[in-house]
Amino acid sequence: MTTRSKTIAAFVAASTVLLAVPAAAMDGEILIDQAKVNAGAITQGDAPGFPATLSRPGRYKLTGNLKVPAGKNGIEVAQHDVTIDLNGFTISSNPPGEAPTAVDAQDVSGLRVTNGTITGFFYAIVTGELGVIEDMRIVSSGHGVALEKGSRIRNSTIANGSAAGITSCKQCLIEQNVVTGNGLSGISVAGGSVLGNVIAGNGDYGLVSSTGDAIWAGYGNNLLFGNNGGNAQVFGPAFQLHPNVCQPACP
Repeated sequence: MTTRSKTIAAFVAASTVLLAVPAAAMDGEILIDQAKVNAGAITQGDAPGFPATLSRPGRYKLTGNLKVPAGKNGIEVAQHDVTIDLNGFTISSNPPGEAPTAVDAQDVSGLRVTNGTITGFFYAIVTGELGVIEDMRIVSSGHGVALEKGSRIRNSTIANGSAAGITSCKQCLIEQNVVTGNGLSGISVAGGSVLGNVIAGNGDYGLVSSTGDAIWAGYGNNLLFGNNGGNAQVFGPAFQLHPNVCQPACP
């Protein structure tokens, strides 16, 4: 075999080996399913069973539904800059309503949760600062989402919870969501922007605003109706950034 032929053969063999490596190893994702949670060691310090502890930054992807037993959190994030892609799957409390939090990242920053469903928890998602939630369905949980300072939620549905839809939002951005059927207020903010949402049929005010850190909230292009806030859909100091549609009228 000539030198050139040997070089080509070696390249083909190396390419074959690379193609055989799982996609998760190629792109750096860590894959999670029920069996892996039960086995533990998803990251360093992760004990078998729930909660799954994510102790390294990077990207994690579900490859199946997660059913979390009573009294346990689903996923606890112990490192900054973690992305969790639900990949179209569901994290649920089993039985419904008896698990505390689906994704708990209150002590770290930079969490991103996307592309799936969470149902049946006391809290669905609790972020630290600079969290991002996108393209999620959060249904039938007590509290939907608690957002810390500088966080963002967009293109998501937060529905049919027994308490508030979106809370603890400090200087954050809430845009293009559907917030409906929750037992208390739809959205509660302490500074930030509320833009382009449908906020309807919640048990208290649609939007509750307070002057957190002396920064006022602004809201625009929202549709607010059917919220049980007496004669108003909005409570507290908030500026209309653009016209909203409210029934009764927006302040």
